[in-house]
Amino acid sequence: MTQSLTPEEPLLDVDGLAVTFYTPRGDVRAVRDLSFEIRRGEVLGLVGESGCGKSTAAYAIMGYLPGITRVEGSILFEGRDITQMGDSDLRELRGNRIAMVYQDPATSLNPSMRIGPQVEEALREHLDLDKNQVRERTVELFESVRLADPETIGRRYPHQLSGGMQQRVVIAIALACDPHLLIMDEPTTGLDVTTEATILDLVVELKDRVNAGILFVSHNLGVIARVADRVAVMYAGEAVEQAPVRELFKNPSHPYTAGLVSCCPRPPGDDGIERELSSIPGSVLDAGLEREQACLFAPRCPLAQEACTTQAPRMKEVDGHLTRCLLSEDVDASIWGEAQERQKELAPEEPVPVLKAEGLRKFYGRNRKKYMFFGPSVRRPVRALMDVDMTVGAGRTLGVVGESGSGKSTAARAIVGLIPKNGGTLELRGQDLEARVQHRTEEQRAAMRMVFQNPTASLNPKLPIRHSIIRALRKFAGLSRGESRTRAEELLEAVGLEPSYLDRPPSELSGGQQQRVALAGAFAASPDLIVADEAVSSLDVSVQAQVLNLLEQHQLESGNSYVFITHDLGVVRYVSDDILVLYAGHVAEYGPSEAVLSVPSHPYTEALLSAAPVPDPDAEPAHIRLEGSVPTLRAAFTGCFFAGRCPRKIGDICDTTPPPRQTGTDEGHEIYCHIPLAELSELQTDAPTRDVVATTAN
Repeated sequence: MTQSLTPEEPLLDVDGLAVTFYTPRGDVRAVRDLSFEIRRGEVLGLVGESGCGKSTAAYAIMGYLPGITRVEGSILFEGRDITQMGDSDLRELRGNRIAMVYQDPATSLNPSMRIGPQVEEALREHLDLDKNQVRERTVELFESVRLADPETIGRRYPHQLSGGMQQRVVIAIALACDPHLLIMDEPTTGLDVTTEATILDLVVELKDRVNAGILFVSHNLGVIARVADRVAVMYAGEAVEQAPVRELFKNPSHPYTAGLVSCCPRPPGDDGIERELSSIPGSVLDAGLEREQACLFAPRCPLAQEACTTQAPRMKEVDGHLTRCLLSEDVDASIWGEAQERQKELAPEEPVPVLKAEGLRKFYGRNRKKYMFFGPSVRRPVRALMDVDMTVGAGRTLGVVGESGSGKSTAARAIVGLIPKNGGTLELRGQDLEARVQHRTEEQRAAMRMVFQNPTASLNPKLPIRHSIIRALRKFAGLSRGESRTRAEELLEAVGLEPSYLDRPPSELSGGQQQRVALAGAFAASPDLIVADEAVSSLDVSVQAQVLNLLEQHQLESGNSYVFITHDLGVVRYVSDDILVLYAGHVAEYGPSEAVLSVPSHPYTEALLSAAPVPDPDAEPAHIRLEGSVPTLRAAFTGCFFAGRCPRKIGDICDTTPPPRQTGTDEGHEIYCHIPLAELSELQTDAPTRDVVATTAN
């Protein structure tokens, strides 16, 4: 039975929560001590590195923990303790008054059911509605999460929707019964920056519209700055700091919080100077270790003193913050080192670039005729890449950005030969590259390596991680077994891992550690070019900073080059010397990093920059939101490839005439757009004070 709350009472009150999993290999203390409150109409952001207990806490609130678990403390929801509820009470609660949105929408939806019946199922389970009312409510929910064609979209299956549309369906299911508490566990990780921005706008809107309390779990501080009212920071299963969002970002009172904030890539300051990224050394405390009378963060803390290793700090209030630190008065941004001006030395230009692509094309599928061998075409191939040009110089990094479906990963796989190109030329140091990797020479294969987005899928789960590194050393570097082992240990140390990790299986490593192993394997052959496909998109901000610094240091030492694919504009700004912006397989913009990311830029680049979350609660980005998704093209565009979604569309010329190539003031800067650059510059200079509405793709 729902209890009415007074304005002073919290909707959710978590007090002293501790969660321990019993496993054959010992006890895992996933949550050690966590307390927080959430009120109606409030968003609490829960942040921290992987392994700190964020998702475990969310599942504990839902009552989803398995039976071989010990839960201590209390979780009061509307005055009732969830930890003491039986199965029937929990079933009545879940999806009705408490709902959860999971990180991967594809695993949250039944692939064999249309999405409409999946929403209706939640309504029938908890609400007393007839068939017509259920259908009307389903359409209302689709409208509330801003899905196109709400009347008919329910007939589609999950695989017929984009990732962003799937996530909005999951949110619609969560909102079906007007829950009082909404838990969102990494709901935007892996989404395009434009889709992510739409979801975050929706979260802010929902908070005001349904007056629900929201627990928003994320490792992305830019996302937290955008949506949260208050923030709780977790480390090794403990809450180490809580504060209002602006106070936490501007004046952190715990060294760990200050370290996380310093790890975020940021645009150059008002002085135009770009700063180096800080990083937090080491890794999160092993959850299998017993608690000692010490600060759990002491081994990684730059302020740690003897007292920190002999007594466990308790939460205390300091200037409106709750902090678990004995030395909170000494915490400021400088404890992780003064932000140094970044001195990136560009390698001298060479007459022959490391990689050169001209007119690169890739089609998927074949042209099918109506009567098998003759008649009109009824199904043309998908045009994934159309006449893409790019050049990567020695010691330089080319960043490739764009939404899902733009052709980024297709370009990467065509470069390394995992999929054959259909047209154009590829050259490695002036030598032609065959379309398929198996047809390339041994030297060419050794000179080019790829790091994939999912390190778990690229490591053999049945073999220790030394296999992937030593195999590359023996095959491409020609080292003996003993020499390979020694060099593998050196490579692991170079990526910040102990040599003892060589004998561990991938399952014993975190995602960030697996990604560093994948990088070590790529470095093993000392390649001229490394193609990194979303290599840091799923990493914690602290691990991401370590990996980015590692890539830059390796480039300075070895002079190698990178093709760096990402949807994170903050990351691409930090790592790239040049940027290629792809849309629907076409080049929208190409040139030096600073030229592409400043005014004027292509309207698509402008939309991407507008959507990128910034780790600053006071930041006011331009409000440009692209509806719809990147089109999958089987026929050539008659006009501009971006015309269907362009917020700057100027008329019929955009629909009927391909855009011309315009050259910016910087050498090598190219923009494919009908709008003259002077006019484009004027429009974009005024953009932060304007509210530009993008058209919907047909």
